[in-house]
Amino acid sequence: MKANVKYIRIGLITALVIMAIVCYFLLRVTESQVVVNKMVMFYEVLPNSERIIKDKEAIKQFTYAARFAEKQTGKVDMPPPEYQFTLGKQLYYLWLGDQSSNSTLMKLPDSGTIYNIEESRTSYLVDILKNLY
Repeated sequence: MKANVKYIRIGLITALVIMAIVCYFLLRVTESQVVVNKMVMFYEVLPNSERIIKDKEAIKQFTYAARFAEKQTGKVDMPPPEYQFTLGKQLYYLWLGDQSSNSTLMKLPDSGTIYNIEESRTSYLVDILKNLY
């Protein structure tokens, strides 16, 4: 009986360690800035629209929006994006919804796939971008 309890404890500790490692990798934010531009059309940014975000909470919101966006299936036919942002070396296009709707993300150079950003994350992005522009 004591051996079973010992194995159960070891199993629980192992599971907790694995969960902690997974959470660390899912929730960590490694970038120190986000570079945002307003867009005129695909591949053309609005002149003088570049903003550099260094606020840790704002960087976290952009990171989570990109990391947890849900891939959409089907053919992509999108209007020109409203924003372009860069996290590290990755470039994204962003079609921003309003406070109570979803947004859409495209991870470049793959212009054939879009990702849905849920309403709660969209709300944060709307607030951040409203303060920038």
